[in-house]
Order: sequence, then C-alpha cells, then structure tokens
Amino acid sequence: MIKKLSLLALSSLIVSACSENPNNQVQLNDQQTGVIGGTKVSSSDRIAKTTVGLYDAKSSSLCSGTIIAPQLILTAAHCVDEKSDQLVVVFAQDFDQIKKNKNVARKTIKAIQHKDYNPKATEDTYDVALVRFEGSLPAGFAVAPLLTNFKNVTKNSNVTVAGYGLNWSWGVKTGAGTLRTTQLKVSRPLYGKTEIMLDQSLRRGICSGDSGGPMYVEVNGQLHLAGVASRGDSLPTRLTPDCFILSVFSRVDSHLDWIKRTSEVLMSIK
Repeated sequence: MIKKLSLLALSSLIVSACSENPNNQVQLNDQQTGVIGGTKVSSSDRIAKTTVGLYDAKSSSLCSGTIIAPQLILTAAHCVDEKSDQLVVVFAQDFDQIKKNKNVARKTIKAIQHKDYNPKATEDTYDVALVRFEGSLPAGFAVAPLLTNFKNVTKNSNVTVAGYGLNWSWGVKTGAGTLRTTQLKVSRPLYGKTEIMLDQSLRRGICSGDSGGPMYVEVNGQLHLAGVASRGDSLPTRLTPDCFILSVFSRVDSHLDWIKRTSEVLMSIK
C-alpha cells in the first residue's frame, strides 16, 4: 500500500540539494512498512554511523538503508526504481540537516533490485536492492558487517531496528525524516526460507519510511546487519493504527551470494 505524507518542506530540501529543478515541490509518499515508539539516534551512536536515508524525487518516496561497502547501500527492492535518476542517499540523523550542509546528500549512480523480487508473494519476496552512490563516505560513517551465521537468532531473541519513518501512525501521521531506533523480539526466525518475522505487539517497531532499514544483531559488542525491512501490518480501518502488530525482514544470510555478485556489477560501472 502506498501512503502519502504531507512533507512538502522536506521534499523541497531534498530537491534543492540534489536536483536540477530546485523550485519543484512534491509530496513524500512511501511503502507501508518508520520506528514507532523508538528513540532518536544521536550522531555519536554506532547506529548513526551505518544507517542512511533514501529519497527519490521521481517517485516521491522515503526509505532507509544500510552501508555495506564504501559506495554501496543495501535497502529494499520496493524502495528503488532502477530507471530513476533522482534517487539520493542522505547521511544525516535528520533530513533537516540538509539546510545546514547539502554535502550530507549523495547522488546515486545505479540501483539494482533482486531479480526474483515479487511484491505479490506472501513470503520469500526477495525484497532487497543494492544502490551505488557517487563519491566517498562522509566523515564519521562506516560499513556495517553482515551477519552470516543465524544460529543464535531464535524465537524471542532481541534485535535492534532503525529507520527514518513515522513515529506515530494513528490519525495524524508524524515523525518521518528523523533516524530512530528500538529493540524488538523475534517472532518467527524462519518466515518462509528467506525472511524473518518480528513481534511489534508492544506498540513499537517499523512503519512507513523504515522500508529498507536495518535489523541489527549484536555479536561480540559489534552490531551486524541481519535483515532488511520489507513490510509490516496494515489494518483495514482508519480507527486502528498501522504498524503495531508485526514486521517482516529479508534475511541477509539468505542473500549473501546475490549481494556479492551484484556488488561486483555495480562497482564495475565506470
């Protein structure tokens, strides 16, 4: 489901920083999957060093992603249009920081969706994509290591999620454009063959704008990227909130071969 967010000011900032049409204003709208009940992430937090925002002025979409190489972002397939020339990566804890420093935004060179991406599937949607951006990482940012061994990710395990989405989704929807984080518990470690389901029944978790954002697991004191936010719940009435029941992430370990091959393709582009 596509939801429109009244964020004209934010959209204008992104367009003026990264587009040839600085006077163009559009509404942000994004896939239904932001952090409800989360806390803001400070610039010194380790989550802030590896998590980024994504904005596409062509589709007016806001998403999140994770740095997995010096020029590569792992995100959700539904967050990117492979033909778009207006997708940018935002390296900031709040999109408002673009007012002070336009260098926090990077144009992208190319985005590639997983070849088996299927948004109509109920499980195993292969909802992952890789994005290569121009230039180098801004100071203070770093690559997130990938979690390759899921043996310790079991039912009721604690995981950390993050993203730039909504922090309130009941009635007036607010909070998009600010990086937030929270902890959730694993509901189903294996949802299909390639996904994991998290429990959001305590009224905190991902929502609109967090699509493509990370699920981190701590290993020996370091956060490893274990999943990519794909989708969440959406109840069929305006009197009930979205994003308060469950969320589904694509498991990184299930896509390691694709990540390696696609990284090589992207980095070969001159």
